[in-house]
Amino acid sequence: MQEEWASEEDARAYREIRSLIDKWRNLGHETYPDGTEWIGHTPHRAPAAYLHQLYAPLGASGIEQLESEVSCRIPEGFRCFLKLHNGIGLFAGLINIYGLRTNWSRTKLVEAAQQPFSILVPNVQRRPINAPDDLLFVGSLGENRNLIAMNPVGTVFRWKSGDPVSNSTKSYSSVFTFLLEEADRVVALFDGDGRRRDSYN
Repeated sequence: MQEEWASEEDARAYREIRSLIDKWRNLGHETYPDGTEWIGHTPHRAPAAYLHQLYAPLGASGIEQLESEVSCRIPEGFRCFLKLHNGIGLFAGLINIYGLRTNWSRTKLVEAAQQPFSILVPNVQRRPINAPDDLLFVGSLGENRNLIAMNPVGTVFRWKSGDPVSNSTKSYSSVFTFLLEEADRVVALFDGDGRRRDSYN
C-alpha cells in the first residue's frame, strides 16, 4: 500500500531512519504477528533485549480512539507516523515516540512488551501542570526521559516547563525529522554490538 505522506521531507527522513535502524539487523531481529519489529538483539543488556522497537501500525479506529482519549486532533504528520508505527523506541529507549497502549498485562510479559509507552500518561494521567492545552506530548528523549511535545501544526520540540515556546528551545519540523536528527546524534554512542560508549542527554 502506498503511504500518504504529509511532506516529501517526512518521507525522506523515514527512509533514512529505516536505513539506519536496519543496519542493526545483523545482531538479530524478531517480527511478531501484529507487525511489531524488534531489531538489534543485545543479550549483554538482558537475554531478550533489543536495541530498537518498532510497534505495529495503528489503524484509523485506533487513531480515533487515541484522539478521543487525549482530547485533541492529531496533526497530519503524526497521523502518518502512527499509520506506520504505533510508537517507537530507539537505542535502548533513549529516543521514544509514544502510542496507544491497549495491553497492560502483568502476566503476559511478551505481549505487554509489544506495546509502546502510553501516550495517555504524559497527556492525561501525569500531564505537566503548566502545559498549554493545545500541546500534545508525543515522546521522550535521553536517559531522564525528558518530554517531547508537539504543537497543533505538528512542530516537535523539547519540553521546558519554564518557557515551553521559547525561541531557544530546539525544534523539529515533524516527528520524522525529530527521530532522524536525534538518531543521527545518538548512533555514535553505540558500538557494532549495540554496547554503550558514552552518556547521552
